[in-house]
Amino acid sequence: MTTDEVIEARKVLGRKLRGLREASGYTQQGLADLLGYSRPRVAGAERGESCSALFWQGCDRLLDTGGVLTSTYHEIEGIRRTEARKAAEAERIRRAVDAGGIPQIKEDGGKVLAGFAARSHKFIAAFVGARAAEQVMSLSNARTTQDRHWISCQSAPFAHSSGQCELHVWPFGVAIFHLVEELAMPNITSLALWRMRSYAENLAWATANLRRLTGLDDVSASYVLSAYWVTEPGWPESTLDDALRTICTPRILLQREARFLESEREDAEQAERRVLTNGHDGSGIEPFGLSGLSVGYASWSGVVYHPMVPDQALAESDLVACELATQAIWAYCEHINRQVEFGLDPVLPEEHGWRFLRGARSRLVNPRPQETGQHRSMRDAIVKTSGLLGHLDQAIDIVRQSQG
Repeated sequence: MTTDEVIEARKVLGRKLRGLREASGYTQQGLADLLGYSRPRVAGAERGESCSALFWQGCDRLLDTGGVLTSTYHEIEGIRRTEARKAAEAERIRRAVDAGGIPQIKEDGGKVLAGFAARSHKFIAAFVGARAAEQVMSLSNARTTQDRHWISCQSAPFAHSSGQCELHVWPFGVAIFHLVEELAMPNITSLALWRMRSYAENLAWATANLRRLTGLDDVSASYVLSAYWVTEPGWPESTLDDALRTICTPRILLQREARFLESEREDAEQAERRVLTNGHDGSGIEPFGLSGLSVGYASWSGVVYHPMVPDQALAESDLVACELATQAIWAYCEHINRQVEFGLDPVLPEEHGWRFLRGARSRLVNPRPQETGQHRSMRDAIVKTSGLLGHLDQAIDIVRQSQG
């Protein structure tokens, strides 16, 4: 629940944005286009609606404000998070009193569910084909992103109502929407429920937009992979690792036949308490943090990272670049392998055949001279838990036989 203080502060921030925008000569649509958001998102921000830190950072950059909008946003978020924690604690106490179990939720070394703030990075992937990829790149006015460590692509801002989004397109036929959303969750159960509910919406949204861009009715987004950059953990140090492992695999809190309804929340919160009390066994998870500087975990379900010392930890862009490259090749190999499963010989451009795949494997697996130990550990953990190498080796063999 948003307090009157936060509501009024957001309205003041919105009025400040409007004044700066008009002074710079931008219309709402013009600013939205440059930011990669929709016009209603800019209009909503000026009315006092909640927007992400990335939105305000973009406004500061375009309007040359010296960071005043982002700074104000963080002050407001600090107030909101404090109020949210108070409300969540009050609700926990109320539930405990109703259940006659108030002693069970007293402060006891991390067993209490805690809130946290994070940025959610969703990678929504699809194979559209090389010809359609070229069309999408031309329609989107995409810019080329060169990266010697990973796999070069073209990208462009893409409007989305819930956060900052970019569409990345590779010439071998893969498109990935990278959607960034600011989260403030009262507990990990809330993340698990939100994540599973939003995935269906994300896939439908991506599919509709890709079909519009390509003109192909058989194009579909195939999966969503999430990474969470935890900025404000609410757990004590003794529970932090178990909490982050659970964020990496949030599905473990939900029953196998879960429908992701609010009625399932209580059972999921009890599961969360058990994990934080007894510990997460770490199965299927690879760590890649550096003691005292950061905590990071990768799994088949996704990735979580908390920079304890931001200036010495990995940059957020490093994790994003690694995931984009990994998921691009994963989606390409998935297409190749499915063609074989359907009894077809994959037809691929010569320049993106088995030699290209072999080179991509080298880029993803072999360390680079300028890499730090943290970069290498991150790459190894993400590639290993994604199952990409087996997927990639099978695709190389298939294409090699087809192309000779």
